[in-house]
Amino acid sequence: MIWVMIASFLLFVALGVPIAFSIGASSLIYILAEDIPLSMMAQRFFSNTQSFAFLAIPYFMLMGSFMVNAGIAQRLIKFADSLVRHFPGGLGCVSVVTNMVMAGVSGSSVADCAAVGSVLIPEMKRNGYDGKFAAALNSCTSVVGIIIPPSSTMIIISWLTNLSIAKMFMAGAVPGILISISYFLVTIFIAKRRGYPRQPRATVKEIWDGIKSASLTLILPIFLVGVIVLGIATVTEAAAASAVYALILGLFVYRTLDFKLIAKSLKEAVVGTTTVMLVVCTSSVFTWVLIREGIPVMIANTLLSLGLPDWALKVVMVLILFAAGTVMDNVPNLFIFIPIFFPIASQLGFDPIHFSIVILISLALGLFTPPVGTTLFLSCQLADVKIEEAAKDLAPYFIAAATIVFLVTFVPSLTLWLPNVILGK
Repeated sequence: MIWVMIASFLLFVALGVPIAFSIGASSLIYILAEDIPLSMMAQRFFSNTQSFAFLAIPYFMLMGSFMVNAGIAQRLIKFADSLVRHFPGGLGCVSVVTNMVMAGVSGSSVADCAAVGSVLIPEMKRNGYDGKFAAALNSCTSVVGIIIPPSSTMIIISWLTNLSIAKMFMAGAVPGILISISYFLVTIFIAKRRGYPRQPRATVKEIWDGIKSASLTLILPIFLVGVIVLGIATVTEAAAASAVYALILGLFVYRTLDFKLIAKSLKEAVVGTTTVMLVVCTSSVFTWVLIREGIPVMIANTLLSLGLPDWALKVVMVLILFAAGTVMDNVPNLFIFIPIFFPIASQLGFDPIHFSIVILISLALGLFTPPVGTTLFLSCQLADVKIEEAAKDLAPYFIAAATIVFLVTFVPSLTLWLPNVILGK
């Protein structure tokens, strides 16, 4: 019946059923067929929600919603524009830098994609950039939102692996920055070949104005990660404090939030949290079934029995994660592949923090890769272009990001250096 469950899951996905319901329905088919009491499904559905760490997710969602609705993206765009607009393809470079900074504020790739894309994509089109390129660029650059801390996805990984969220946050910083740098270089290369415009270099006054405009926003990720790393607050407490800070910033300092926008932010946080937790709950049942049938052990043993050298096994795992990311969202992929790949990684001598980041950045590429490609769909809507048209411009960015993924895979110090220096081994 396990293969019936897997086949039904794939069928539901192919029919366009939302991923959470596809996972839940296929798990229910297995449980009914195996005559397992439905109370077991209910228990597995709710048991994994009883975690203090998961309380951080709604606060992160709320903080990001406050920031986006308070117009923080415009301030960060102004800041980034003053720094990099003079490079070839200046507005494209602004998109890269803005999304990198937004990643430290919202913690959500989709939120970054919407906030930055809604401003920069129309501006890029007005300045002679191809709409397909603008959509592809925004969809790619926004994926660092779940890699650079803070990140709700990292909280889920930390809970699944029982690893330190502080170390996880620190470990994701360098890979996220490296991916952004690779996007920056690709953007310059494409801009030179296509003759995209560059803007005049900003004056010292413009740079200073950009820094002042964004300074109170830039403090937030430093504060958030700092209090967690120093042990002053738990991730949940820090997230709650950050949400309050974002509210005060938008309501009393920038005065861009009103009660209507606050209500909108609360609604977005509720919907976003519900969506994530519904996937977490159904994925918990699905994973329990896989473990009950011994699928993770079977796949791990099969891969190890192939007799491949260690480097080849690492490549195979990364390629599998690439493929999985293109057809399914990150959260269910984490529930499926962490139980399968962590035993293999342990035998290969992977540090668990290092391997967790490898899984995260490998799956992150799926956010802009068809057929799922959440940020790609959203960016194409903002640019009013077809997905298949924008997909052609994705290739150089995917190659650049995949190169960084393999570099991080084979050079552990890129992820472990920062947490080891700040937190110790």
